[in-house]
Amino acid sequence: MITKAQKIRLGIFISAALIIFLAAIAALSLERFFQEKDVYHISYKDVSLTGLDAGSSVKYLGLNVGTVTSIAIDPEDISRIIVTIAVKQGTPVKNDLEAEISTIGITGIKVIELRGGTNEADLLEPGSYIKAGKSLTEQITGKAEVIGEKVELLLNNLIELSKSENRKKFTALMDRTSSIAENLDILLKENNRKINSSIANLDKTLQHLAGAGASSEAAISSVESFIQSDSLRTTLNDIAQIADKLNKANIYNLDEQLNVAVDRLNHMLTQMDLFLTLNLNKFNQSIEGLNETISHLNSAARQIDEDPSVLIGGSKPKDPPDEELEQ
Repeated sequence: MITKAQKIRLGIFISAALIIFLAAIAALSLERFFQEKDVYHISYKDVSLTGLDAGSSVKYLGLNVGTVTSIAIDPEDISRIIVTIAVKQGTPVKNDLEAEISTIGITGIKVIELRGGTNEADLLEPGSYIKAGKSLTEQITGKAEVIGEKVELLLNNLIELSKSENRKKFTALMDRTSSIAENLDILLKENNRKINSSIANLDKTLQHLAGAGASSEAAISSVESFIQSDSLRTTLNDIAQIADKLNKANIYNLDEQLNVAVDRLNHMLTQMDLFLTLNLNKFNQSIEGLNETISHLNSAARQIDEDPSVLIGGSKPKDPPDEELEQ
């Protein structure tokens, strides 16, 4: 059985706990109530604020920085709604900031979202008006208008294309395209061998030209290798040394060295003359092959210029040999 003293102690404990709980709530409320805040106003014109009430949150880039303190109709313009917000003191509210109305989740609860603002812009003085941003409804409406204009333009183009005149033109164009494709197919089938023969002749001509170029390159390479040979370098070095000695010493004392250098130079010229003689025939053959190839190309170009149909029909040689004599 509970005694009277136990009841008294239980009552004192419950009372103390209740007092502590109320004191904590009061402390939190007083701290929030007496916290310094900056007040700003936002003017919305012809915008529905359904879901936005006093006490709704004010967010800055997703962070909760204040609340909506009041919502009232502008007595001077009944199409305007004045929303007053209170944000934490020190919140960087720039003069190029915009206040948009956003919706949280699917509940329909709306909040004020502060967006934009640059570091270079000046801070907005408390009590001033923040620029109203576009609401979600306005954004959806704007996009719907753009989509509607594009759909209307597409339908107008379809209607224009579906006219009887355009249908006839399109049908005629398709018929002409089909006819051209058929004629081209017939032409290719009839002249397939001639086209292949022309391509083969052109391939041979290019091969001859490549061979002539390779021969010329080989001859030039041989000349370059001789010019870069050690004997030529040695001779040139000797001449340079002799010229240097002529500048520093008596010319009569260098007669013997000069004679030696002249002998070496004569020997080198003899070797060069022999080398050029040996390679002259190859070089002349390369030049003749190149000239012959160029002549064939010029002849082919003149034939094409005189009769462009030779590309499809091929060319017939003049005075063809009698096939019976060949047999």
